[in-house]
Amino acid sequence: MLSSNLGDNRTLAIPVAHTIYWEMGPERRASMGIAESLIRISVGIEDRDDLLSDFAQALA
Repeated sequence: MLSSNLGDNRTLAIPVAHTIYWEMGPERRASMGIAESLIRISVGIEDRDDLLSDFAQALA
C-alpha cells in the first residue's frame, strides 16, 4: 500500500475509498463498511480556530 504525507504537520483530509483502500475495489470496501464518501482527517498543528473556520466554510 502506498502512503503519502507521513510525518506532515499540516492538516490533511483525504477520501479513503479512492486513496488508501483503492486497490480493494468497491465490493470489498462496502463489505468492510468503508463508504465511498468517507473522509479521513489527520489534524496538523494549525491554530484550532483557523481549522474550525476552515471546516465550517467547507461544510457550508
